[in-house]
Amino acid sequence: MSVAEFQRILSELRSFADDEDEIDIDNTGEVVMTRGGQTLEFKLVRERDAIVVHNDEVVQNYRSFLARNIARLDVMASKLLEKRGSDAVFIDGPAVCEKQTEPTLRGSALTVLDRECCQQSPFSSRVIFVTADAGHGKTYLLRQYQQQTAQRFTEAQCDFLFWHVDLQGRQLLRLSEALMGNLAELRMPGLWMPSVVTLLKRRLLVIGIDGFDELAAEQGSTDALGALALLVQQMQGEGTIVAASRRTFFDTENYLRRSKMLKGVVSRDCEFHQIRLEPWTRE
Repeated sequence: MSVAEFQRILSELRSFADDEDEIDIDNTGEVVMTRGGQTLEFKLVRERDAIVVHNDEVVQNYRSFLARNIARLDVMASKLLEKRGSDAVFIDGPAVCEKQTEPTLRGSALTVLDRECCQQSPFSSRVIFVTADAGHGKTYLLRQYQQQTAQRFTEAQCDFLFWHVDLQGRQLLRLSEALMGNLAELRMPGLWMPSVVTLLKRRLLVIGIDGFDELAAEQGSTDALGALALLVQQMQGEGTIVAASRRTFFDTENYLRRSKMLKGVVSRDCEFHQIRLEPWTRE
């Protein structure tokens, strides 16, 4: 294991430890840490092109171990399915995806969103704006996708969770407060803001911020972009965030021009895509 790998893994494990200063990793890869009041002991080993974990005679890919044994995203998936069931009626309408340097794509909203969240850039973070007029299904889309990925995650058919965080109607001071409040509502213990950033960077979690325009109305558009910028900067050129807003807030006609401005405000190590929901019509 290289020095850079060692330092990154140490930082990631510290973000989940009960006490970030009480974690030991020796030069053989043996780890001892406390998580949820329990002492965990395992060994990190580089095998070919991957880091694997030897844990009670079970060998597991490090990324999967981080997701299921440390972060307990399997528990989070179950809570999302239990507490936030899908809407009784969901109509998967048409959507258009615009990218800065690639051709425009069309398809059903659920398919386009899934494709954009699954595809990752090896060089930069990704911010996907989902825009539509009021009442055209942004929230229903994000809720449905959250349920879809949670179900697939429990069946080991998906390696990340989509987490829908609804800002609508909240009195907010900071975006991080909304994320932590949402985790509290789920009764999800042991996940803190550094843990969430770790999961974002490892592409184990994709956050869907619903009502980004309301955050802007509450704080001002500059402060709202600043909150988004802080989160993207913490991701250090990795991971994906989805931000949903009404079309009146996000000027879709000038998307490509505005994305250059956003790039300067949010982060230069970030690419911006837009999924525009179109009105659903019966043929």
